[in-house]
Amino acid sequence: MFKKRKNTNDETDIWYSLVIMTDQEMSDEDYDKTQNKIDDHVDNVGFSCNLTRSQSDKDYLNELDERMNLNSYTKPIYVLFRIDHDEIKSKEKALEKKHRFRHFFNLISFAEYDVIATKVMTSPRHLVFYSDSLEEAINFLKEH
Repeated sequence: MFKKRKNTNDETDIWYSLVIMTDQEMSDEDYDKTQNKIDDHVDNVGFSCNLTRSQSDKDYLNELDERMNLNSYTKPIYVLFRIDHDEIKSKEKALEKKHRFRHFFNLISFAEYDVIATKVMTSPRHLVFYSDSLEEAINFLKEH
């Protein structure tokens, strides 16, 4: 009698997260300029952040370095990761299952969900592109 509605959207949107990796913290003005350049050309970036090498987890950086094979970090490096929405949902469900009582009373904070989403969106296994040129990153996003 009641059937599940079929998904009528055949085209799957591919979203990317952009990480701007620098040695020192970027100023807000530089970050905004870079973000505006990207927003002017593409609309498939769902998340962006600045990753400062000096303040980041060393194991995470080592795993990224293994995948990127870069020798120099003098310029900002633009790293693109494919966003896996299904993995984010499954990690959120696991969090809710682990904390059933808190979930029942709606006590799981947005920050906890945000940490999970950020970890998935910047996971080295989802790395698809890296470059020290913003134009190359924009061209990659336009093509994909």
